[in-house]
Amino acid sequence: MEITCLQMDVLLSFYIEGDLSSCLRKKVEEHLKKCPTCRAKYNIISSLYDDLQNSVYDEDKEFSTKVIPSREYNDFKSNLSAYVDNELSAEDNIKIKKYAINNKQARKDLEDTYHIRKLMSDSFRKTKSESNPDLSKKVLKELNIEEPNYMSFNPLVKVAFAFVMTVLALSAIIIFSLSMG
Repeated sequence: MEITCLQMDVLLSFYIEGDLSSCLRKKVEEHLKKCPTCRAKYNIISSLYDDLQNSVYDEDKEFSTKVIPSREYNDFKSNLSAYVDNELSAEDNIKIKKYAINNKQARKDLEDTYHIRKLMSDSFRKTKSESNPDLSKKVLKELNIEEPNYMSFNPLVKVAFAFVMTVLALSAIIIFSLSMG
């Protein structure tokens, strides 16, 4: 059985961290050889993982960084997602652009963010086009779980049932309060 791209999205982080069985690891490697999209995802995630491993954590000290990021870089990083999604004001957009032009690491971060966004969008589009609108029914059938009876009722019957139950509950409350008073 071959691994699908959707399954690869789940398995990539386990593969990078070395948490897969040898059999599954081989299947992931075979898929990475065949699929350029998943290979691109792997390269980006692996690079980000390596960057985190090499620059953020030092076992002898608690947390440290080789270079302390500047306030401008921290501002850039905290606004990067909003910039990519066009959620910033014109003034903040200009600040981000200027900083990215003048800072090599910021340019790389911006390129990586756009690349990840494109990969995620492509993956979503692909998954959406392959998806089955009756997926939940299919899953229930595969698991041999019967569809709950209330799912097959007409919506008007459901509303009428809810109305009757509400009237009965309110009547019980009124009767109870009258008998107490």
